[in-house]
Amino acid sequence: MNSGYQQLLAQISHRYQVSEDHIERRVASRRSKLRGLIGKGLAARTVATSLAISDAEQRLAAFLAEGARHVSGKRLTDAITVAVKEHQQSHLSSLGYWPQPNEAPSSIASHYLAAIDAIARAKTPSSISIKVDQLEFDRDLVLQVLTRSIRQKVRVHFDAQGYDTTDQTHGLLEDGLALGADLSATLPSRWQRSLKDAERFIQWGIPIRIVKGQGADPGHPKIDPRRSYLELIECVAGRAAHVGVATHDRRVAEPALNRLIATHTPCSLEQLLSLPSLDFLAEQRGVPMRGYIAYGRFGLPYSIGEFVRRPAILGWILRDLLERHRSPADQPSVK
Repeated sequence: MNSGYQQLLAQISHRYQVSEDHIERRVASRRSKLRGLIGKGLAARTVATSLAISDAEQRLAAFLAEGARHVSGKRLTDAITVAVKEHQQSHLSSLGYWPQPNEAPSSIASHYLAAIDAIARAKTPSSISIKVDQLEFDRDLVLQVLTRSIRQKVRVHFDAQGYDTTDQTHGLLEDGLALGADLSATLPSRWQRSLKDAERFIQWGIPIRIVKGQGADPGHPKIDPRRSYLELIECVAGRAAHVGVATHDRRVAEPALNRLIATHTPCSLEQLLSLPSLDFLAEQRGVPMRGYIAYGRFGLPYSIGEFVRRPAILGWILRDLLERHRSPADQPSVK
């Protein structure tokens, strides 16, 4: 192996505290996607850039975490406490474990199993949200989680991840349905393929959670996320078993809910509890609210790249931080 390249790997490994094997796997993946058009050295530098961005996100998250509410806490018990409070307000909830960097798939699966058991003990109308890519698509681990969910009668939600791994995710989802698990799944409206995937989910009769999605469609990167969201709503209206409208964009949420209600489609409004809520839209229309409760690693619900595209997000987070740190004397009085 080229000594300069080996030295570069060692430098990146030391700086970002990841193994050289991990870096080399990512280098190989990037070169494969680009059909070998870049050398190992350049590929390693792009990996270093990605790690630097991730490190910056972690640093920003650490600064915001104490005041902002992106996670309910580091522990499962913190998340269950929030879920119980949501239940007392007649709200539904979904628990999402955010793993530590480079956490082993078996460890992540153990957190999913513990969450299922905790939800069952608390007797709250909660589901768990899983990311099968973080389990490295290990079928045995996924089936362990789904088997436990069947036993405890807890719904498992399959979150959407990378565009290129969607078929793997849906394959495991189909395995779970064959097993008899209560499942739901996410459809990102920014992916053109989601219209076809929606037909599949409708046929399976599973609840659908519609999001804009952070990752663009590689073949259609300029799809308008608002227009495509409402097109996807139109596709499932009157046909889906249930539709979760998961967005904090009122210009999308309001017409989406109106269309689903008009077509007698069972629906709910789904909100990340760390961001300003549109719960009044659900209350006005008499539809359920579902809160997404994140716990585990402190982090941000959006990437730095998303802040560039939607700077209002950072405003929401900073406003939340300021609100939580205002002294009682500064709080507006209620008359």
